[in-house]
Amino acid sequence: MNRGAARVRLQLCLAASAALAAFAPQPAPLGRISFPTSGAAAAQPAFVRGVLLLHSFEYDDAIDAFREAERIDPPFAMAYWGEAMCFNQSLWFNENLDKARGALARLEAATRARRVTAREEGYIEAIERLFGAGDKRARDAAYADRMRALARARPEDDEAAAFEALALLALIPPGQPDDKRSLEAGAIVSAILARNPQHPGAAHYALHAYGDGGHPDKGLDAARIYARIAPASSHARHMPSHVFLPLGMWDEAVAGDESAFAASVERVKRLGLSPAQQDFHSLSWLHYEYLQQGRFAKARTLLQPIEQALAAAPAAGGHAHVESEIGRGFGGVALESERASMRARLVVESGAWPEMKGRATFDNVDELFALGLASVKLGDAARGAAVLEHMGKAIEAAPDADNRQLAEIMRLELLGAANASGDRRAALDALERAARLEGGRAPPHARPYPIKPAVELYAETLLAAGEARAAVVQFQASLARTPRRAQSLIGLARAADAAGLRAEARRSAREFLDVWHLADAGRTEVAEARAILTRR
Repeated sequence: MNRGAARVRLQLCLAASAALAAFAPQPAPLGRISFPTSGAAAAQPAFVRGVLLLHSFEYDDAIDAFREAERIDPPFAMAYWGEAMCFNQSLWFNENLDKARGALARLEAATRARRVTAREEGYIEAIERLFGAGDKRARDAAYADRMRALARARPEDDEAAAFEALALLALIPPGQPDDKRSLEAGAIVSAILARNPQHPGAAHYALHAYGDGGHPDKGLDAARIYARIAPASSHARHMPSHVFLPLGMWDEAVAGDESAFAASVERVKRLGLSPAQQDFHSLSWLHYEYLQQGRFAKARTLLQPIEQALAAAPAAGGHAHVESEIGRGFGGVALESERASMRARLVVESGAWPEMKGRATFDNVDELFALGLASVKLGDAARGAAVLEHMGKAIEAAPDADNRQLAEIMRLELLGAANASGDRRAALDALERAARLEGGRAPPHARPYPIKPAVELYAETLLAAGEARAAVVQFQASLARTPRRAQSLIGLARAADAAGLRAEARRSAREFLDVWHLADAGRTEVAEARAILTRR
């Protein structure tokens, strides 16, 4: 857009009135920001609410808020900026380019009807790069460059800094950690939080920068802030788990994800939406967290909301998705696949192998893996061989190198498990290769994949083969990757006990019992851990 210098100035009194409106009371607790604009004072509360929702990735509700600001003040350029921003789910690597460009076209008309400030001009130029020509990677980089320049030119503007940090995080490809960018983004938003401890974007992006970036301990302060300052957002209630889960803080993670899913259920009921609009992202994390606490019966109940949503959701190409204004919901969760993964984790974590007896179908590779491991445990060699053959096909059909490697790790795990009762050396060789491949990957910041960590299975197999001290080393390596993971804790207690390492055995047994303090009654692991504690 060609805009002369005369178009980027506004009377001081207008900016002052907008600044006061920026701190108008919010209809629901979503945090607090200052974002003065040239829009009408009457439209500013809806605009600020939209930005607050945008910071918490509540995209559909944010779109409604920005459109309300547009309705109140049709020439409000930044309201169209906000609406366009909602069509780029940057950390989910999803965008709706047509809708974003449609909002920008209306923004263009708004700027012809009313002048914008120099500050607003910077935001508009940046978003024009985000949705301009070129592939997404190039557009994201151009946008990040422009937001960096804007933040440097206006160091007092916390919103520019927050969106700069988010833009930096969006440049990190999935599955390819970038320590430098993560820490840079984290430092930017930590500085914002020091100035404004109620800034939802700063707290949110700190959790992505540190939790997803491999430094969860650095995100603990933000984790304890975010849900408290923005409880109206289901996603804000979930996000602290991005720090709590990789640190093995199971009680805290469960509390957050229980609250997050409940908030999404309440929103669906309040707005009369389909059950498929519930937050199945937080539900799937909660399921894994219950499994770590030994609450297998509770984890099983979480399959019911997915079954209900599948019954209510329209099928698209045989797959029901969480639908939203932008076309996908939380990460584009495919409900059938998520259900399969949750069922598979439940079987593998609880040892409920008979549930897979006679099964000949599977909905995704996780369920295929659980079927294979169950076949070994049940002594069904023919079914186990068939699963191995299918896993080979899954490797060939994998959409990218990352998924191929995950499928190969699972194939090696199954190969090792199948040989464990016969050719133990071949079994341990296969599992050692699987553990080495897994160890070359970044430690998981969410639920671990494969669903049975290879190093943990390697350690269990070493222990079963009588190599207790070697098993201790591998269980310790497993816990270094996935702190306070229950099966590794009880495994380490068993291995250390067998190796005569009494202090280590008691320490691990004690920590396991702490993790399982809410576990289902009658679990033999609890009795075993207590017995280890009493041995001299």
